[in-house]
Amino acid sequence: MEGGGGGGESPNGVVIDPVGLRGEDYDFDAELNDVVCALCGDGGDLLCCEGPCLRSFHATRASGHPSGCRSLGFTEAQVEAMQNFICHSCRNRQHRCASCGIRGSSGVGNHPQVFRCNHETCGRFYHASCISAELHPGDPAEAGRCRVRVAAGRPFWCRRPHRPRMGGIFY
Repeated sequence: MEGGGGGGESPNGVVIDPVGLRGEDYDFDAELNDVVCALCGDGGDLLCCEGPCLRSFHATRASGHPSGCRSLGFTEAQVEAMQNFICHSCRNRQHRCASCGIRGSSGVGNHPQVFRCNHETCGRFYHASCISAELHPGDPAEAGRCRVRVAAGRPFWCRRPHRPRMGGIFY
């Protein structure tokens, strides 16, 4: 989605940010987003976060109704008026570690505590110590070296399943 325009907040506290993530090295590509809602795990009419988490959501109560999803609580008019959608986690640069579940800062300039898996279809974030333990179980020396590399911002791929890119190309 292009352009500027007004922003706002949904009834459920999800921020609409027309400016996006300034200073972040991230380009939005809707083909990489989840094909199921992050709130209920069901598909359907979804609104994609344009931030690095790659999550998708049922935006309205009507779109989430078949699965009983609480949705983001937007009205159809609010969804139609949106030019950009950035979820609360991406807007605040606070993401939950996929390993331990503890939330941490993921921002570039504010001493990040969690780091995103660099696989293009993965929106998971990890603490450096959590991902290094997952990648190098039973090898504390290599896990320690990995922790230092991840904390320094070096790229990594987690071992969890990565979604296939739309079009049938698997990574």
